[in-house]
Amino acid sequence: MELPLSPSTFQAATPLESASIPTNLVRRELLKRALGNPVVNRLPTLIPLFVMGYAALGLAARDLMLALVSLQILTIVLTSYTAIRVTEILTEEQKSRKPETNAIRLWLFFELVSGAIWGLMIAATAESGQMTSSNTTISVTLIVTVSLAVIVAAEARGLAKAMLIGFAMTSIPVTLYHYEHFGSYVLLAVCLFPPTMYWLADRLGKQAHSSLQTEMENIVLNQKLSEALSISEYLSAHDSLTGLLNRRDFERVTEELRSRNRLGELAIIMVDLDNFKLINDQYGHSLGDDVLRTTARLMQSQLRDLNISASSENAVARWGGEEFIIAITNCSAENVVRISEQIRCILEGYQNREWPPGVKLSGSFGSTCWHSNEPLNAAIKRADKAMYAAKSAGRNQTRFASFVTENASVSRVRQL
Repeated sequence: MELPLSPSTFQAATPLESASIPTNLVRRELLKRALGNPVVNRLPTLIPLFVMGYAALGLAARDLMLALVSLQILTIVLTSYTAIRVTEILTEEQKSRKPETNAIRLWLFFELVSGAIWGLMIAATAESGQMTSSNTTISVTLIVTVSLAVIVAAEARGLAKAMLIGFAMTSIPVTLYHYEHFGSYVLLAVCLFPPTMYWLADRLGKQAHSSLQTEMENIVLNQKLSEALSISEYLSAHDSLTGLLNRRDFERVTEELRSRNRLGELAIIMVDLDNFKLINDQYGHSLGDDVLRTTARLMQSQLRDLNISASSENAVARWGGEEFIIAITNCSAENVVRISEQIRCILEGYQNREWPPGVKLSGSFGSTCWHSNEPLNAAIKRADKAMYAAKSAGRNQTRFASFVTENASVSRVRQL
């Protein structure tokens, strides 16, 4: 397993800081939320249009009101279509910003047109005489509908702005034109309505922006924290130099392998690099560290390539200093000897042009079988004795220690 961070990077790591989310990403997400389902979100608008169309039957300007209601329905259809396009582009997250900008501009244009049509509906209520139930119903429905539309669109301030601009462009001139009918109070109310609603939408939009930015920052921080915890857990279980399991977790993993393979044979291999202290003394710890990392990589690579059995598993650890240990499930005595020799030959044949000419990689191997009726430390001790026997016999060779009966005091070691 490769170490996710180099030791120097981990040592230089700083505490997690507050994540900074670009404003354009927050606005983009707000826009996606404001869009929602473009078709479903606009269906409620048909209800006030139906009410206003029904109330228009009692108006003198019935034809004008019905025409505006029909035009508003058409605008809603066009707005929904462009909103669907914007939603698709935001979902696809295309690299090109131009198509997205054009689609948004067209969508906001139709929202402006929709606001302008709402404002024109005021003209249909301008009739001589006293206020009737029809124009009262239309006026109240109109104001409530526009107000709710602006509040709902507050998350996307551009949307609320477009709608209010369109409404102001038509409602104020219409009210001025029919001043004799509406009077100064209505004119003042119509003039103050757009800026008041825009102020409210701006406040709500800022709150939504701040809330979403905090939410997105928390998501990023949670991801970073999860990654940091994963790395911390990894480092607590692995050797920081080689990325192999450390001694404690090797024992844990190996016990788990045994529990999953009660009936199968499990082999233990101890490896000690030859003349490693000499390499450290003559060429420095930097080269020594590289030798250890290379050894770990070669052993892992060889174990992945070995065809032991379909259900075979293994664990590799740095046991301490220049010592390594390997556990292999479903591995017979013959196989563990063969595997030990293959790994030893791989190490012996390895050449690195960046290393000094005098540096040669080799190891002394001791192997044994761990039987289910003995503790792990007994098998490790037996493999360790076999490994020291290999070193005593001249290094760069493999020895196997067989399992002995309870009455035997010393494990039998045989040379390949």
